[in-house]
Amino acid sequence: MTSNKDKPGVPARGLPDDAHIRPGADIQEVMGFLPKTATIEKDEKIPIALEEGYDPMAIELALKPEASSTVDKVRMLILVIVAAVLVIILFPLNRFFKPAPRDLGPMSIGGPILEESLKRADDRNTPWLNVLIKMDNLYFREGRLTEAIGVAEAALGKIPEKDWETWQNVFYRYWELLSGAGRVHVLKTSTRTFLNLFPEDPFANYYYARAFLTAADHIRSFSPETTSAYRQEAEAVANQIEQACSALDAQRKHPDTKNSTIAALTDLYQKLRLEQANLYVLIWKLGGYEEDEHPDVLYRDKALDIAESEELAARREAKAIKAIIYTHILDRWHWYEGQQIIQRRKQKRKDLQKQLDKLNRELEETEKL
Repeated sequence: MTSNKDKPGVPARGLPDDAHIRPGADIQEVMGFLPKTATIEKDEKIPIALEEGYDPMAIELALKPEASSTVDKVRMLILVIVAAVLVIILFPLNRFFKPAPRDLGPMSIGGPILEESLKRADDRNTPWLNVLIKMDNLYFREGRLTEAIGVAEAALGKIPEKDWETWQNVFYRYWELLSGAGRVHVLKTSTRTFLNLFPEDPFANYYYARAFLTAADHIRSFSPETTSAYRQEAEAVANQIEQACSALDAQRKHPDTKNSTIAALTDLYQKLRLEQANLYVLIWKLGGYEEDEHPDVLYRDKALDIAESEELAARREAKAIKAIIYTHILDRWHWYEGQQIIQRRKQKRKDLQKQLDKLNRELEETEKL
């Protein structure tokens, strides 16, 4: 028996006359007659999944809509608002932007000493003065800092210790140049050696304190041994500065001291006191910024006493020290604490915050000048 598909001219059953398969575009025409895929409804998915052996709980979780309900969204919004308010109250923005320490300005013997300023023939034959003039010419006229330092080191390395006091102005300029060049360790070594012979020299104490504080500031993590060593040295340097300040104060009060000299001595005295306050802050820091009746609070309060002294209170450097101390106190002030003992008296948090805000405004104004 012959089927229709074998008979010439008779189309195959179920296909139209023009449904002969042709390459290319004809395939698309045939595909157009295939049934479209229908979407399976949720009620149909569950029996199919159960027949396939899926766990009922897994099916329920898979079919659960991902989008949160309106109630969930409102609840989340309320939580975000409450969290934001708590952050603003407990962690004010200015806590994260602590005031940077202000540079006190280098202690200096003054401007350049040039050869043209020499009037007497004796001055021209003074060895230390000739070295100083050569250093100043290299640095102030030609800007050759490294060579000026080299001249000082070559000269100072040859003179005996008994003549160091005579050469003190060369030492002073040398330390000033070392500080400007950022050669902290050389500065620390040189001033420490000089202090062994002249422990009350104001310049040596000042530049040693600066070098010591700079070295400590470069350390990001103190081990227990390093903490102990730096703490002991900071206490020793602060005590030595105390003696140097007492000597300067005595010189200021001497009846034969000229007014111009008193002004220079006062500048030295104030700069030494400010470095001493920074040393006290460092000791407080090394102890963990303790508060209330802890023994280390003594150093914090000593720094505040210096910054608030009549002679220094108006200086921006003193205000910067106070601002740094107040910021650290507020950083550790828990929200449930009503008062803390600061400078031997109880103070409220809101009052301390007002003082800090005022200090920061004053410091910003001085920065604009």
